[in-house]
Amino acid sequence: MFTRRATIALIAGAVALGGLMSQPAFADYPEKPVTLILPNKSGGGLDINVRIILKHLAKYTDANIVVKNIAGGGTTTGTRAAYDAPKDGHTVFFFHEAFMGTSAQGILGRDFRDMIPVARAGAIDIMYAGGKSAPFEDFAGLVEYAKANPGQVRIGVQLTALNHIIALSFMDALGVEFKLINVPGGNGPMRAALIGGQVDLAVTLPSAAKAYVDSGDMKQIVFMADYKPKALPEIALSSEVGHPELQWAATNYFFLHKDTPQEARDWWADMIGKVMADEELLAELGAKIEDLRFSSGEELRAEVEASYSRFEAIVDKYDLKK
Repeated sequence: MFTRRATIALIAGAVALGGLMSQPAFADYPEKPVTLILPNKSGGGLDINVRIILKHLAKYTDANIVVKNIAGGGTTTGTRAAYDAPKDGHTVFFFHEAFMGTSAQGILGRDFRDMIPVARAGAIDIMYAGGKSAPFEDFAGLVEYAKANPGQVRIGVQLTALNHIIALSFMDALGVEFKLINVPGGNGPMRAALIGGQVDLAVTLPSAAKAYVDSGDMKQIVFMADYKPKALPEIALSSEVGHPELQWAATNYFFLHKDTPQEARDWWADMIGKVMADEELLAELGAKIEDLRFSSGEELRAEVEASYSRFEAIVDKYDLKK
């Protein structure tokens, strides 16, 4: 026979169990050190971002997470290493939209959709800047000149990289033809080519462009996001010039292989969600990037799928498939 006290105890136990079941159940994950693969050299913007995130993540977990920079092959060496690692949840891949480009073009030799995005942790938003001697002053002038002079606007790209896809997306949306100038080596050589007059237009960051805009060595053309950047608050947004579809960024994405246990995916989504709400993290990372938005689950997967579909469309239109 159940006494009133026993009944109350059972009810309390059931409530407690229900509370436990409503919390993420991660058992023993991670069971060993986790390797976070970044497919480029240390010291870049993405590398700095993830190290800031992991620094603050240590407040919420004692997991041993080690960043492994694997550069080479235009980021494909490290990306392939992430695909080929054991699928036990102890290898995480951290990268941005350039991953979509190498996959869509067939360079990677792996199926993009075999990697599942588990967390979005902000983004590095970008702009187009014009050179001092560029034959246009603003976005409207760029479009007018490019239409009147097909193939004469020299745009800096690194062939097959993210900025190459962005350049083609602008050509497609604006109905113009640019002259693509290959400038390998990253942001430094691209900035030098723009300032030196070897190209008329190039992707850069508002924070990096500000001093050159102030000195007259660069022109602010268009910002590819939905807010005004603090460094250049007067720059036109892509939506303001009639092209909201021309929003691009280098987004901080955490990926796990599709064969990874769900427990590991849930753990990372939960942990990154916690750290992206941390005020100290937001202050430190916010000094580097302005987009600090977090997402996970179906919302994130829909975002990434839509983004990858854009890459596939550009690759098909300009016959870039290897």
